[in-house]
Amino acid sequence: MPPQLALVLVLIFISFAVYIEHKESGVSGIVVWIIAIWILYSVSKGLGFFFQVQTTIEQGNPYDRNLLLFLGALAAIILIKRKFPIITMLKSNWIVTLIITYMLISVVWSQYPAISFRRWGREAIAIIIALLLVSENDPLRILTSAIKKSIYCSIPLSLLLIKYYPEYGRSYHRWTGEVEWSGIAHTKNSLAMLCSITILFLLWSFSWAMKKSKALSSNKTFLIDLSILALGAYLMMGPRHTLTYSATSLLALIAGIFIMFSLIIALKKEMNVKKTFLISAIIIISTGIIMPFTGKLPSKTFPRLLKRSETLTDRTQIWNSLVPYAEKNILLGYGYGGFWTTELRSQIDSHAHNGYLDTILDLGLVGLFLFIFFILKMIIKNTEGLKNTFYISFFLLPLAFIIILRSISESPFGEFNTLSMWLILCWSFIIIKERMQNGDEIDTKFN
Repeated sequence: MPPQLALVLVLIFISFAVYIEHKESGVSGIVVWIIAIWILYSVSKGLGFFFQVQTTIEQGNPYDRNLLLFLGALAAIILIKRKFPIITMLKSNWIVTLIITYMLISVVWSQYPAISFRRWGREAIAIIIALLLVSENDPLRILTSAIKKSIYCSIPLSLLLIKYYPEYGRSYHRWTGEVEWSGIAHTKNSLAMLCSITILFLLWSFSWAMKKSKALSSNKTFLIDLSILALGAYLMMGPRHTLTYSATSLLALIAGIFIMFSLIIALKKEMNVKKTFLISAIIIISTGIIMPFTGKLPSKTFPRLLKRSETLTDRTQIWNSLVPYAEKNILLGYGYGGFWTTELRSQIDSHAHNGYLDTILDLGLVGLFLFIFFILKMIIKNTEGLKNTFYISFFLLPLAFIIILRSISESPFGEFNTLSMWLILCWSFIIIKERMQNGDEIDTKFN
């Protein structure tokens, strides 16, 4: 099939899918589109890549910068126009405010303050977009609609780029030259994470539809969702079509699905799962922190089952190179966005392949423990949310575990501008808004 024809067919499918979703969700207004565009951007390589802007980490690129500034400014204008109590929300969500403030302060000791400040600006915009979502009357409905719109675009476009525009959708391993699928995402592991979130979200969506009406949504929506789920699974298996192509993402997804359905059973049997999940999360996080510094795996058998070496595809070598840097500034780190440079990435790798080590390099142990406290707090809140009307907890709690599991060998930790952490961030604000509306804190009128 000619690439141009494939492009037309994919765009027709995306337009049809988004139209059906928009019609059946009943969600209208500019906010859902702002959020959907931000989500799509957050999982993609960025506009600069597709416009073939030759740049470095130090320089950045104007396309992405201008898009983010535009979305952030538009969101801020809407919040101001609605007289949304931004300060009240930030004060109530004190752990997020503390984290973002500490990130800003860390610019002072960064080796590259301009880079650090630009990266902090992305974090600030992510928080503004989250507050925009919460300013809506029904933020959960807006959120689910925006997620669907974005995955209806990102998954088919990834397949299109991989199959018909390989210069954009494929990459090659820096040492072996082996072909890797990245689609619209930055790397093969980023694409695998996108597919994991897509599969988990659609499974949750199916279960939620059945809970509401004892049946799935309309045939059109069901078929679209099923096709996107199948595409996500296909992309996750990579060019060799093997389940272990992205072993970490596979393991995290299996754990997420297991947790989701365990929660559904636990709710029906009125079981208290708070302690179980909290202890499990602490064990996973502790393991992820210790591994880079010891250079040893808890078990040598497990990687073999996933067809990986005992070095986790040379990750232990990367950790050995980075640990001395981390130990030099173990308490405060090198400042948010102040560690990785273009030169350093060419010498070692694109990142630490461990979210906890990457967070230490940027923000030190102080920043690491702030993020750990945040994620553990949200795990506790999600287990409490099972007894309330927040059925989305059955998606977000497994997602939290996917984050902490993947952070053992990837880096979806230590910042809010990744989709996975941003979704948990949104949930933290939604819980606060619900408390306020119930009169538990401040009786504030929203929207």
